[in-house]
Amino acid sequence: MKKIWAGLFLLVVVFISYAPAVRNDFVWDDTALILRDPLIRSWRLIPEGFNHFLFVDATASDFYRPIQRLTYTIDYAAFAFKPGPYHVTSVLWHGLAAIALFLFAEEFLLSFGIEGRRARLFALVAALIWAIHPVQSAAVAYISGRADPLAAAFGFVGLFLLLRAASLMGSRKLLVLLVTGVAFLLSALSKESGLIFPLLGIVFFLIGKNWSNAWKTLVVTIFVGVIYFNLRAAAEHTPAPTLTPPPPLLVRPIIVSRAVAEYAGLILFPLNLHMDRDVETQPTGFNEASLAHAAWRELQTLAGLILIAAFFYWLWRSHKRNRATFVSLLFALITYLPVSGIVALNATAAEHWIYLPSAFLFLAAAIEIAALLETQASRRSTIATATTAVCAVWVLFLGARTFLRTLDWKNQRTFLERTIAHGGDSARMLINLAGLELTEGKLQDAAVHLHAALQKKPDQPLAIINLAAVALKQNDFKLARELLTRATQMPLVEGQAHEYLAILENKENGKADLMRMRLATRSGPPNWSIEKRYIQLLADTGANKAAIDELLTCLQPQWYRADSWKLLSELHAKLGHSDQAAKALAQARAYDVHLPTSN
Repeated sequence: MKKIWAGLFLLVVVFISYAPAVRNDFVWDDTALILRDPLIRSWRLIPEGFNHFLFVDATASDFYRPIQRLTYTIDYAAFAFKPGPYHVTSVLWHGLAAIALFLFAEEFLLSFGIEGRRARLFALVAALIWAIHPVQSAAVAYISGRADPLAAAFGFVGLFLLLRAASLMGSRKLLVLLVTGVAFLLSALSKESGLIFPLLGIVFFLIGKNWSNAWKTLVVTIFVGVIYFNLRAAAEHTPAPTLTPPPPLLVRPIIVSRAVAEYAGLILFPLNLHMDRDVETQPTGFNEASLAHAAWRELQTLAGLILIAAFFYWLWRSHKRNRATFVSLLFALITYLPVSGIVALNATAAEHWIYLPSAFLFLAAAIEIAALLETQASRRSTIATATTAVCAVWVLFLGARTFLRTLDWKNQRTFLERTIAHGGDSARMLINLAGLELTEGKLQDAAVHLHAALQKKPDQPLAIINLAAVALKQNDFKLARELLTRATQMPLVEGQAHEYLAILENKENGKADLMRMRLATRSGPPNWSIEKRYIQLLADTGANKAAIDELLTCLQPQWYRADSWKLLSELHAKLGHSDQAAKALAQARAYDVHLPTSN
């Protein structure tokens, strides 16, 4: 099969597997990264997008991914807030990542002397399994997961070009290495894991004792690192809050072992798929259910230890028997270590974390299975036929499971309820479901979910502030005040707590508590929603000049907000300042391509 047909085949299979995604809505973090991010609203803001981490108008993160934001800017310019095209773009990037993996894998296998037709077949099989495996759905069907396909697509292209450059000389080699560096840089700017790709190139040449290409790759790595870390260091960054302390160092080996068992199960039998996985024991008391859960986790620890031993045995054995398998396994290990649990991250396990490591694992497995089939076929063994049949059935199962899994992201309610039902009943998910119930006026259901979240994490700030919101809507002012007073001591929700106290004051006494609202804007993390409501309250109470002054103060550091300029235009218009109103509206249109061109 020619490369172009192989690439088209992968693209078609990917789109068939993820076809239901086109009808899905925005869910979970999509609301923050797409619906509320002011930096994706205009092409004029693309440079400014490189000056900020993700989640500008949500809980701060440590994710510096400007290329991910850039793709949302392009989507927004073309489609505004229609979710279907965003999903198509994400699926397309996953398809392109699969093609890039195929190109790299073929070049990789050729470098070990594997015959051209066989190398292409092995590469295609590995890329196909990786592309349709349902464990990747969290990075594809979920728009906010797009960073993984982006980083993988650019990274695999970089590795492919790096291997090609190894056989070139002179100016052509220099040019290809330069393009390779750009690809690696784009990968790193898509997701932090992209920084691993140039390191893989160095390891590849060191194993082959190709010192000349190794040091050239090191130069490319330094080039990428210097630019990336300079951009990252210069970006405006509010550190992400720590809601849960990281696991102690002595506990992390246990988490590493359990995570290996968890991922092995997901790769072989991807049935119980859901977001917000956790491999910590976290017992909820000495009852039969909690003891059974703890016992299961201990068995998982043992299984993980066995699997780790088996992996290193496979790695050691392949070092002597099959160098292509050995290097593939080594790459899988290197890319897995950062998400293995050794380093404390914002969770103990996540399906999309193995998006990259699984590519190298599937490549190693494809090489080994192909070698087994060739050996058995030469002996006319039924084992080869049976193995081929089992693999074919498994691949068909993977595609079907991915198709069905994609439906879990249909809308916010479906996503949350299915995640919780399948085992992702974390405090975070319960709080999100409660928030949905709250917006739909189902106050009792929201309270039930929030109390369940507080049972899991008694001091969870978001659960407390949302429970206060429920009490406010139910006019239970005593409970609301108790919860809000408690919330004012929690930095993450301090501003919201003061805002709700102002609302409580208004409900009890009919007074607009401007001082409390001003305190809300100055407390906790920056929150444009609270600031906007304070400015509108100033205007509603007749303090239009104060509202304009407050808004101009906000616009000094955050000049890129179209909403701010639009609000400024409205405030000037109320005062009869037609020129200022027109200028502010023009600025708003400059920073949001979908604002109407006329009043």
